[in-house]
Amino acid sequence: MAALLLLVYLLPPPPSGKKRAVKMTVREALSHIVRFHKSCRNLQETTSSVHGKQPYILAVGTSRRIINDYYIVVDSHFIPCKAKSSISAFDELFKAHYVFGICYDQALHNMYTFVQTTIYNIDVGLCHESPRVKDLRAKLFN
Repeated sequence: MAALLLLVYLLPPPPSGKKRAVKMTVREALSHIVRFHKSCRNLQETTSSVHGKQPYILAVGTSRRIINDYYIVVDSHFIPCKAKSSISAFDELFKAHYVFGICYDQALHNMYTFVQTTIYNIDVGLCHESPRVKDLRAKLFN
């Protein structure tokens, strides 16, 4: 999971402009992918403070190092992940975008596009890629 989260640092949110959304820091972008929830608290408390329709991973455990369960949260609904590892939870998160027909979060568009074209080989050459995504893939394969 650390390698996937590193992609957010390598492919940061795009700069904001007049027509784009407010600039988001890398730390805020990371919270759009995965959030931690202590298992002793109520799950509904976590989603009540989140505004937005983008799916994210909710990691539930006694500490950030000891995660017992993963959920994909979409529109405040919990979808339990079958797998018990963080990488499998990200796999389910990525696939949730396709199953529910959800566009990528604007701040994470570069990271998701890289994963889509480089790891899953979906729409390579057909989807719009930023120069940063193309450059990172070229460095990875050369």
